Amino acid sequence: MNNLKDLFQGFKSNSILIYCLQIFIVFTGTTLGLLILGHENLIVPVTLGTIAAALTDFDDRLSIRLRNLIYVCILFFSVSSILEFLLPYKLLFILYLSLSSGFFILMGALGQRYATISFGTILLSIYTLFSLGEYHHWYQQPSYFVLGAIWYGFSSILFYLLKPTQALQDKLAANFETLAAFLFAKARLFDPDNTDNIESLLYELSLQNSQVVHSLNITKASLLTRLKASRANKNTIYWLNLYFLAQDIHEQATSNYLHYEAIHQNFSRTDLIFRIQKNVRLHASSCQTLAQNILHHQPYQSNPDTDIAIAHFEHSIQLWMQENPHNLEIKNLLLILRNLKNIQEQLLHLSDAQSNYRQNYMQHPDNINLLDDDIHDLADLWLKLKQHLTPKSALFRHAVRIAFVFAVGYAFSLLPFAQHGYWILLTSLFVCQISYFATKTRLKLRTLGTVLGVILGIPILYFVPSIEGKLFLTIIFGVAFFYLRSQKYAMATLMATLMVLLIFNLKGAGYAILLPRLIDTLLGCFIAWCAVSFIWPDWDFRNISETIKKSNQATLDYFDAVVKQYQQGKNNSIDYRRARRSAHNAQVELSSMISSLSTEPNPNQQLIHSAFRYLVYSHSQLSYVSALGSHREYVQDIQVLDLMLWCKNALFTLLLQQKSLEPQDIQQKLHEIKLISEQDHLSDHLLLILKQISLLLETLPELMNLKIALLAQDIK
Repeated sequence: MNNLKDLFQGFKSNSILIYCLQIFIVFTGTTLGLLILGHENLIVPVTLGTIAAALTDFDDRLSIRLRNLIYVCILFFSVSSILEFLLPYKLLFILYLSLSSGFFILMGALGQRYATISFGTILLSIYTLFSLGEYHHWYQQPSYFVLGAIWYGFSSILFYLLKPTQALQDKLAANFETLAAFLFAKARLFDPDNTDNIESLLYELSLQNSQVVHSLNITKASLLTRLKASRANKNTIYWLNLYFLAQDIHEQATSNYLHYEAIHQNFSRTDLIFRIQKNVRLHASSCQTLAQNILHHQPYQSNPDTDIAIAHFEHSIQLWMQENPHNLEIKNLLLILRNLKNIQEQLLHLSDAQSNYRQNYMQHPDNINLLDDDIHDLADLWLKLKQHLTPKSALFRHAVRIAFVFAVGYAFSLLPFAQHGYWILLTSLFVCQISYFATKTRLKLRTLGTVLGVILGIPILYFVPSIEGKLFLTIIFGVAFFYLRSQKYAMATLMATLMVLLIFNLKGAGYAILLPRLIDTLLGCFIAWCAVSFIWPDWDFRNISETIKKSNQATLDYFDAVVKQYQQGKNNSIDYRRARRSAHNAQVELSSMISSLSTEPNPNQQLIHSAFRYLVYSHSQLSYVSALGSHREYVQDIQVLDLMLWCKNALFTLLLQQKSLEPQDIQQKLHEIKLISEQDHLSDHLLLILKQISLLLETLPELMNLKIALLAQDIK
């Protein structure tokens, strides 16, 4: 009995299984359900409407879900009806199909929710072409699409009501899973054998940091919509606290207190490095455990091995200090020890703090606020759109490319050899991504999935002659498609190909579309490739200098917010969190741009090398600021505060104002910091501040040299 109960509890906590069950029920209703009811002729349009609606699904509160469903139904009916009316007028048809698709892509500027709905609407316009002109009345096919959308919408709402916090729990759990992966990647830096590949490990760490930032941004959007519905209630504050905990751990995990080459040189023959690595990995495991606790709604229990490991690490440091009393390098490890203790303390007291969430947050109302970047009025809507009405905007370029591929693709579909030419548009829509790198990846995966689907489709159509059998396989392949679409795109394409072959077999076109399906896929891929390669290609708009400037500005804004907290006292205000989030988002943008350099045609290897090294040093600068941020508290020492301000001004002068700063000035400050650090009365906290300032200044000349070399090589 207990085993069955545990199995049921595990199923309730597994959002993937629940989602697959929902899709299974939805497809069963649109296939076998309609067959049993005697409406076999509705299976194709209702199922296609369901698929399009499923791709517009977005995590939101109940009222917004209902509103989204109304929007989707209106859009689906309108778009499909317009195409029905324009069918006899080929020129107007192409113009509408092309321009409306580009317009819907631009709607993504309003937010992810609007981008998701827009994509589903574009997809529905292609699905309309599948049976355009086959119905006696113009409103029939649009109505069937709407019926499919309503069927999916209500099933989605029902499953949401059964467990409304499931999606948010998944996102919070994902935060801690990505943090665990980040910490495991960081642990590799504390390996005495990894002395020759520090920069490559730091580059991998910066990429992993991008995953953490992306995960936190998704969670923030999900939390924000719930805050609007039920401001500061008990459950919301509980989830909000976990989100802030993930942010704090991220700030501490990205913190860096030393040059990794130096620690290997000084401590490679001791057990200290291994103990650091062990503690970092234990913290990573703790984050994984917390992720599972969130999914199963269980209280977090701290791992006692972590306390033991930290205690042994501290004891080893004390012994090493007694044996080497004049070696000051050990102070760097003391800073790491302090950071490890801080993370462990936050995790250790997580359960104790749960009962005080509401009281703590209500004492500081600013702490329950999240930056709301949603649309509030028409002026806000126009502002969001206007900033993307330029070729400098990647979204605008993507909209123009989609408009182009739809115009060209539909023109091809009018040719005699392209009887099922709407597959050209479908392929182009899924393949043509916002960046050249993403499109190039999709080209390979889409082609592979389609070829495999055609090959496997032949024996399936032959050996499964019954309608019921084909519909059952359609359900299975449909569920597999939605399960795999965000994980393994080639396999998802394979499942989609098989699903559509079986659906079209109901119209007597199973074998007939096998070869056209393959040809149209290749043609759609080719059109998408031409669009991203020749219509405002990414490398003509990458603007490395602007991206670097934006990243530097965000890091310095973060540094400025940190300095203010050292001057005025620690708080977790929205201004501080916004500065921190903006710095990491700008770093992700820089990382994404640099990562895409190697995918360009005829890549400049010297440019790529300089860019990768710049990214490593830029990420290091951010990690030094993060270390200051993770230990921020009020400081009264005027001398230390003056050094922080001087460092901030020096970074601003060099990185943003492009003014020169004499190397001897930096060396003089570093010497001054060293003299202050050697004072006996200096507290550990002030020592940490001085150490981080010195790291920022020490890496500054190399960062500038790399920036100059990088911009010199970026010749269009």
